Amino acid sequence: MNLAQALILLRIPFSFFLSPVFFFAFAMSDSPDFLKMAALFIALHLFIYPASNAYNSYMDQDEGSIGGLKNPPKAGILVLWLSILFNAIGFIIVYFMIGRLAFILLAAYVLASTLYSWKAVRLKQYAILSFLTVMFFQGACIYSLVFLFGQVCSYDLALAQVNYKIPAIISSILIAGVYPMTQIYQHKADAKSGVNTLSMSLGIKGTFMFCGNAFGIATALLGYHFFQLQQSHLFYIFLLFNFPLVAFFLWWAYKVWDDPNQANFRYTMMLNKTSSIAMVLYFTLVYFIKHTNELPF
Repeated sequence: MNLAQALILLRIPFSFFLSPVFFFAFAMSDSPDFLKMAALFIALHLFIYPASNAYNSYMDQDEGSIGGLKNPPKAGILVLWLSILFNAIGFIIVYFMIGRLAFILLAAYVLASTLYSWKAVRLKQYAILSFLTVMFFQGACIYSLVFLFGQVCSYDLALAQVNYKIPAIISSILIAGVYPMTQIYQHKADAKSGVNTLSMSLGIKGTFMFCGNAFGIATALLGYHFFQLQQSHLFYIFLLFNFPLVAFFLWWAYKVWDDPNQANFRYTMMLNKTSSIAMVLYFTLVYFIKHTNELPF
């Protein structure tokens, strides 16, 4: 394979689908340090996440559609070297611009991501274990990394802020509501490669019900958090911004109940885009409201 094909398997645009957790932590931060936040965003979304994508592609040798790519090229050894290089760059950015503790937390994330795909361990072959790994590390772990180390204040002061614990839990539950949906069209391919995903265990309809319930729990917790802080208006805005997501999810579920073949790559990517855009816009607005004490409309 050539360099252009290897770069495609980094799937850098796909990192946008993982950005809501970053923007959630950014919006909840009381004193964000914009230089640190920029460094974390670049390290995660331009290097660490793409490195994970490339490594996963190299280990899986995908023949069918994967997240962000309908027809991925075959992964050669160059993809593995790119994943190592991109991880190294991400580590360097975090170590020198953020600090040692952030580096250690990031290293834990990369280790979990590696074990998820590495054939010698391959956590993704275990439905529950792989689900819990992704739920924690892409949710609470990344939220903690951004929230605790992306602020002007010290790590200890950030840890004591009221916007840390419950939102970190919400981040993981939101991931729990999204992650199985990304597997829903891959049941045959996963079975062929010996992978047992949570979506396969739940079945197509079960995946919809599970993810719908997870999103409902996350929504309830977010409402509880904002009401406790006497910021109920932020919760109502959340409901408004996520109405298109819920409407699309219910419409797609209706189609799938009549025809399971509708659980396909196209609709999965549409759901990912709708969800990510809604969340990023919402958390950006939350930041504006929290730091200006006024609505922009």
